[in-house]
Amino acid sequence: MADIARIDKIISEVNNLDEKGKIILFHRMEEILDNSNEPDDENITIESAFGLWKNRNITTEQLRQKAWKRN
Repeated sequence: MADIARIDKIISEVNNLDEKGKIILFHRMEEILDNSNEPDDENITIESAFGLWKNRNITTEQLRQKAWKRN
């Protein structure tokens, strides 16, 4: 919960910046990302990055079973 509060605080601070301040912020963020030492993995999909659909061999029967378990 504390992380969400910190994120909300950062977002409100960004929203309070004027247009020039936002541009400067985003340019600095871009520089940080460009200069990061992590290798570029352009082949990683958003789904795999966030762990969505880890088991891609999902059948309708498995979905039904999971739905019945929740109810």
